[in-house]
Amino acid sequence: MDADILQCYTDAGQIASRVLQETTGHASRNEGTSILELAMAAEARIIELGGKIAFPCNISINEIASHYTPPANDSLLLQKGDVVKIDIGVHIDGYIADTAATVEISTMDHADLIDASKKALENAISITCAGVNTNELGKIIEDTINKKGFTPIYDLTGHSLGQYSLHGDLNIPNYAASYGNTLHAGDVIAIEPFATYGKGTTGNGDAHIFSLGLNKRFDKHIRDKHNNKFNTHSNGLLDDLYQQYGYLPFACRWVKDRDGVKIEDYVVKGDIIAYPVLHETSGGIVSQFEHTVIVEESGCTVTT
Repeated sequence: MDADILQCYTDAGQIASRVLQETTGHASRNEGTSILELAMAAEARIIELGGKIAFPCNISINEIASHYTPPANDSLLLQKGDVVKIDIGVHIDGYIADTAATVEISTMDHADLIDASKKALENAISITCAGVNTNELGKIIEDTINKKGFTPIYDLTGHSLGQYSLHGDLNIPNYAASYGNTLHAGDVIAIEPFATYGKGTTGNGDAHIFSLGLNKRFDKHIRDKHNNKFNTHSNGLLDDLYQQYGYLPFACRWVKDRDGVKIEDYVVKGDIIAYPVLHETSGGIVSQFEHTVIVEESGCTVTT
């Protein structure tokens, strides 16, 4: 890997790790905290430390597995006993660090569940190196979580990372899948085990996170190469989103309202992709831990 690119991944990882530690620490010590204020503080801290936001701060509570970022009118407060997953994304010049951790607010009733996903992450990292198949990582994640008496979330995966690409071509399953891909030196992957009391599947809720796409299909079908504009009647909304976020995810609360234009209208048209809140279908509480790692010949480097 080019030294400058490696430095970007390293710097992004250090910022993400620090912001995650500060945010989880504040949450665990401050019952009654507004999750909107918590998310906004985490995002502001990323900028303050010299990074850029790779995706909205996710704060997913109890049976919510992922993709919950508070909307602008959110009134939710952290309550005693909540199991809170905080997911932070930072990039430097498009090179991304993605990391998450789970804390329990003012109790320890779910310590074993939280430890299951944390230990699964540690065990997966311990075998990560060039030549390992991603289904081997899935197997050790599933075995670790099962031995603790819990179930992995089967339909959520880790993923590879690329420049300005949050979800690359590689998936890191959280169970012993029949498929897989061989890891190579220089691959950058996010490993993120989820553990639950429930059946291990997710359903969709409302969406508060959106993007213009993950494969730049808009460059081919919507954007006009001559004037670098979107060929739609969006009052400039799509152009503004592209200039600010490219193809990385953004929060609805980040987008200023404009007359006659709603993000949801462009989701229906297929111009904007929505990422629904994902909840465990049987109502089981979920825990999550995540690190970004760079694969090496004889091991890996954790950037976060």
